[in-house]
Amino acid sequence: MMRFVAAMLLAAGVAQAQPRAPGTDFPNKPVRVVVALAPGGNADINARLVSSALSERLGQQFLVENRPSGGGTVAFETVAAAPADGYTLLVGALGSHTLNVGLYGDRLRVHPLTGVSHITVSSHSAIAVAVHPSLGVRNLAEFAALLRANPGKYDYGSSGNGTTGHIAGAMLVHLLGAQAQHVPYRGSAAAFTDLAAGRTAFQADTISFIAEHINRGTVQGLVIATPQRSPMAPTVPTSAEAGLPAYQATTWTPWSATLGTPMPVLEFLSAQIREVLKEPALRDRIIQLGNTIPEDMTPERTRAFIAAEIEKWTPIVRATGARVD
Repeated sequence: MMRFVAAMLLAAGVAQAQPRAPGTDFPNKPVRVVVALAPGGNADINARLVSSALSERLGQQFLVENRPSGGGTVAFETVAAAPADGYTLLVGALGSHTLNVGLYGDRLRVHPLTGVSHITVSSHSAIAVAVHPSLGVRNLAEFAALLRANPGKYDYGSSGNGTTGHIAGAMLVHLLGAQAQHVPYRGSAAAFTDLAAGRTAFQADTISFIAEHINRGTVQGLVIATPQRSPMAPTVPTSAEAGLPAYQATTWTPWSATLGTPMPVLEFLSAQIREVLKEPALRDRIIQLGNTIPEDMTPERTRAFIAAEIEKWTPIVRATGARVD
């Protein structure tokens, strides 16, 4: 009997030790995490790692559900229609939270700034471009010459219409003054299958996804769209080194919630995500995947960051001529 009482007291102590949003018992049931991209990509992996850590820390399951259709628009609409109580969250990327504004314009049913509330950003990841070795190009200059000599002949794959890979590929082609055909897939892995087989010519994707394939020699890394090289693929030149310094592209992993979610819940979730990202094992794993982790991304700073990214990327999207049907 004494052991039973002791066990019950211990369990009660553990429950009391689990953080809750100030003035509420949130979370007191499972939380749905809707990911705007397909399984296996950088945002999905980030969402699953952070959700697992939150489940352990808060004593409630954070259940990941992928809704990649429409470049993330379906995920936005799903979260926008949910109760504004913090139990339905949205995890996206540059494409879903920024690029869609330029792609869809007035057709966008849920605007990233006015249609959801924002929580934090859990990671940033550089974009790199890889080509199939059969192209026979050794650098970006040779690749540009090949595309210009064969307008519209070569295809590039991405994880879907309106995604970061789509626009990063279109941006590169635009800056090179060339033409190439975009082929959308259901996720980065599906797109890469055709790249590895030589059915498409090149792919722009996160360094966290594509570095392994570059290092194996399956594809050739052409350029990374950042000022610094990545330790994940140190042989891949930066855009400046490759002769195209204007080619800068970094995606990121935003966390959002249904519009009208109480601020104490948003601030609580933001603080808890930032706390689990300080745990050495999780932090090291995310960094090993080619990400950097931003500091102190509160709900207010996250919204301001997304607003600035929309202002930056919307004219770029329109200049590329990229479209979604």
